[in-house]
Amino acid sequence: MERLIRFCRACSRHPLALDLALALALLLINLLVPGGKHVGERIELNVTVVLLAVMGAAALTFRRRAPLAVLVVTTAVASAFVIAEQAKSPIVAFMGVAVYTVVMSKDRLTRCVAVIATALVTLVVEVLFVGGDVLDNLGLVFFVLFSGAIGEAVRNRRAYLLELEERALRAERSRDEEAQRRVIEERLRIAHELHDVIAHHIALMNVQAGVAAHVLRSQPDEAERAMALVRSGGRTVLQELTVLLGVLRRSGSPLPTAPAPSLHELDTLIHSFTAAGVKVDWIPPASTGTLPDVIELTAYRVVQESLTNVLKHAPGASARVRITRAAGGLTVEVTDTGQASPLGESTTQPGGGHGLIGMRERVAAVGGTLRTGPGPSSGFAVHAVLPLETGVVGDDQSVAGGRPDVDPERVPRAGRIGAGPAGRC
Repeated sequence: MERLIRFCRACSRHPLALDLALALALLLINLLVPGGKHVGERIELNVTVVLLAVMGAAALTFRRRAPLAVLVVTTAVASAFVIAEQAKSPIVAFMGVAVYTVVMSKDRLTRCVAVIATALVTLVVEVLFVGGDVLDNLGLVFFVLFSGAIGEAVRNRRAYLLELEERALRAERSRDEEAQRRVIEERLRIAHELHDVIAHHIALMNVQAGVAAHVLRSQPDEAERAMALVRSGGRTVLQELTVLLGVLRRSGSPLPTAPAPSLHELDTLIHSFTAAGVKVDWIPPASTGTLPDVIELTAYRVVQESLTNVLKHAPGASARVRITRAAGGLTVEVTDTGQASPLGESTTQPGGGHGLIGMRERVAAVGGTLRTGPGPSSGFAVHAVLPLETGVVGDDQSVAGGRPDVDPERVPRAGRIGAGPAGRC
């Protein structure tokens, strides 16, 4: 079988050689077995038989270049043989190969007309020159139709295999595109986690290092406390980096999971900002009820990012944090009292951060709304409304700058990479 497949492939690479071999084989058959009459007598090999056989073989070598012309010539050769000898012969094999070639290479209308015309011509020639009624002379008609049927079957088989190959290529391209899309999503998710988790601690460490440098000589105890906070923040950052890099290095093994940050950990988060010098007006809500994990994680991240921006962009300011639950959803409000907060400008100027972009993507991913801008009197305000059921589309005007096409699964996946009291995820 393997040898046959290799032979077919070799022939496909040299079509002219294959046509020559086929023509010579049919010519040899016609010279050895010229044919027989209806009464059973064999036909003697004569000049007419040889000339017609040579003409059919010569025409067959051009079947790929001019299939219709070859069909006309071979039909004429077969008809001439029937007229001259009034008998049937293997010479009709040339016509059968030509019919097969036309069916394989031409469109549906052309091949149908060609096959029907060839069948009618052979039928008329047999009825007029061989004798007998129509039913006695249907042999060549059936032969022509059978040759066309073989060509049609092979044509359909090739089209089917080509379609299967195209489907496989499309499926492979789709898998590649899906893999690339997942890689991009994973990169975005890791970028969000690095920003949400590490940037918070780095900002606190920067502030505490400044405080330590300022009071190092005058208040060594205060400087020592500030440096202790710097060490604690650095240790937390290293732990978070270890978790994230460990996830990236894993291949085929389950990802480490841990409880995602929730609203119950806001007290610890706000305490870390208070230790850094930000006065936070925070009154825990009386009851928020049972919330989806993704909503709690999103609310936690909004508060964390907002307070981090207060620490970076409005040093010395105080902040007010309020979380309330209503029928429409969970409302998160963070307002600072800074005199001049450059937070809104920094996200659009070159070199600015991505805090607001990350918040908008997180809120939009759960179907919520986010409004950011100057506060009622001064400073900067962040107002987010999160639906109690994810997937609810928020107000389009309020989600200006958001990303409605963000994968909603990104946020719940992000909340299962690590755990910790100060905004791990």
